[in-house]
This record gives sequence, structure tokens and C-alpha cells, in this order.
Amino acid sequence: MKKIAYLTTAFPVLSETFIGNEIRAMRALGHEIVLASFERPEGPAQPDDLKLAEELVLLKDIPVAKVIWQLSSNPGRLQSAMSFINQQKGLPRRSLLWYAARMAALVEQTGCQHIHAHFGLASAATAIAAARLAGVSVSFTCHGYDIYRSPADLPAKLQAADFAVAVCDEMQQDMRNLMPTADIRRIRCGIDPQQFSSQTPNLYNQNRLLYLGRLSETKGVDVLLHALANIPARERPKLDIVGDGPLKLELLIRMIRLDLVGFVHFLGAKPQHWFAENHHHYTALAAPFVVTPQGVKDTGPLVIKEALALKLPVITSDIQACREMLTDTFGQTLPVGDLVKSGDKFALAASILKLTQLPPAELKQMGEQGREHLLANFKISDQAKQLSLAISSCREEISYAELES
Repeated sequence: MKKIAYLTTAFPVLSETFIGNEIRAMRALGHEIVLASFERPEGPAQPDDLKLAEELVLLKDIPVAKVIWQLSSNPGRLQSAMSFINQQKGLPRRSLLWYAARMAALVEQTGCQHIHAHFGLASAATAIAAARLAGVSVSFTCHGYDIYRSPADLPAKLQAADFAVAVCDEMQQDMRNLMPTADIRRIRCGIDPQQFSSQTPNLYNQNRLLYLGRLSETKGVDVLLHALANIPARERPKLDIVGDGPLKLELLIRMIRLDLVGFVHFLGAKPQHWFAENHHHYTALAAPFVVTPQGVKDTGPLVIKEALALKLPVITSDIQACREMLTDTFGQTLPVGDLVKSGDKFALAASILKLTQLPPAELKQMGEQGREHLLANFKISDQAKQLSLAISSCREEISYAELES
């Protein structure tokens, strides 16, 4: 098993649990992992990620002497790194070279054979340049905003990396359109089913919905509030909103203006284990994701997979990433919830009303089928195996000068 250096922009981040999940799953396969980042943010994070952060190496803390040695030890590798650095436009060249040399020094010091970065932004550029300085292979995973909101030199990065990872089918095709010759692997983010299982039965008779996630523009919470307001009060379910984010105050004001006080409750952010401990209080998960006017969209939200694992029916929108999670290999919607047109508050209201009025036995069957679908398609162990195989297929010793000649 190759020893892998992971590079992230920041770690740990409460809404980016997929990074820690992947690292733990790769270690379970037998990979040694060295975790590096540009910064360690202050603020809440999942307990497992806080534990992982105890071994985090910040690039700024790597001694200058090691950086200078890294830059001067192999002129051929330096030339290869500069070839990529000069090609990209998104980062100052001197800064990129300096941080890449820090990362390369860490890689050589720890004996890593591969660098994997998360997000196709500064972390990917640094990983690529560092891999050339260290003579190792490199890959990176894109997650959404690094493609759809603020892509930076993405075609150049796709071409320069040994392979890149897309987390859904639509993203894989979009990345191939940017660089048809690049090696793009579709590896979906998975979850650990054991973390999302419960012996507490769900009676499915609560007439209560759950929204769980960040309160940001792609999540569609505003649409969800309008949908509830369009349901007559005598038939309207309660809604608990679990999460925090930049739109919280705006959504609180919207709830008051829509006369939903008493129906909607903001519970704030919760630790990861909260969902498994409280899922049985809810009839379904409401996850009405939207595409912003700038084209930003979610690309495989873990919360839907967590709900499936907990046998909770899911109401979500028909954006491609969500559709992929609720359909079979033939594109047919599975009976595990409902897909509605993204941004359509009336369709969402009708879906909520229809699902919450189903007999508990039918909702229970939906939940059972949802967990079966999760186990077949979205396990973190399967994700790690796919990524491990891709990394193992990379050449042991890379000569970039040879590749570019």
C-alpha cells in the first residue's frame, strides 16, 4: 500500500466531513496517511475530525531550510514544477512555488509516494507542483464550487495530474468536456453504514420533517419554507432545521413573515452522531437543493445518503447529483422518497403533503429499500477501494521532464 500525503485548503471544517471520512477509510485499507493543510480554522468540527487534526501539519510551519534544500536539490524537478507554475494563472507564481516546496519537503521527509488534494483550487495547484518537485504521483478531488462557481486553471490541472476524481456522473462529464484527454475517475463520496444505524424503531407517524445541513444558497431552505406556507395549517407538518450558515438570519425573518412560527424550529448545528440518535423523530428528510443563478450546485450531498442509511424517506430536488442518488442504473426513480422540480415551491408542497399522508407501513418500506440502496452503492469502504486502486495504478517514480519531452 502506498503512503499518501493528503493536502487540504483547511482542516477540520464542519461541513467537509467527507475528507476525514475518506482518510479514515483509506487507513482501514492499510494506507499510511500524512495530513497537511494551509490552515486550521477555529470553530466547531466533528469529534473524529478534531482527533485527526491533532496530527495535522501546517505548511507554514515547515522549516525554511528544508524548503530551500527542496528547491535546490534537483534542477530537473524544479524545471518541471516551474513548467506547471508558469502555465497556471490563478495563483502568484512565487507563492505557489514556496508552498509547493514546503509540501514536497514534507513528502520526502515522511516517505510519501503520492499526493492527493481535495478541491481543485489552491490545494490542487500546490499538490501538482509539489509532486513534480518530489518526483511522486498526484491526484485531486473536485466537489462542486471549484468547478461551478470559481474554477481556476482547471483544464491545466486536469492535464497535469495523474488522475482527478469527480464525485458524481454529471461532474465527471463536465470535467471531461474541459479536458478530454485527462483521466477522470467517478468515485462517489460514501458513508459508514455502521455510524448511521439505529436499533430505535421509527413509527413514521410524527408528521414532522427534518432539514439537516448548512444554511447556504444551494440548499433550497427558502424554497422549503415557502412550500410549507403553501400547505394548509391543519395539514402542515412541523419542520426542524438543523444547521448553521450565512443565511440563518434571513431564513428566520422569512419564517416569521410566512407565519410559520410554531411550525418551524431552528435547532442550530449538531454533531454527526445527532442524526443517528434522533432520526426516529421524523417522517422524512427534506433536502430541496437548488442551482444558484451563477450555476453553483451540490454534487452529492452526504445527508441524503445518511438519511437512506437511517431508513428515512427523502424528499429532494431533481438536480442531477440528487437524482443519481435516488435512481437505479436505468434512471428509474426508486421508491425511497420523492424527486421534485428544483426551486418549485408548489411541487415541493405537493410532495410533502403526499408523503406525510402515506400510511406508516408504506413509509417503513421506503426506508427499508433506501438502506438497501445505500448499502449497494454508497459505502465509504467501496469509495476507499476505488481511490486506492487508482492511486496504486500510478507509476512509482515520476519523471516529469521525460513526460514533457
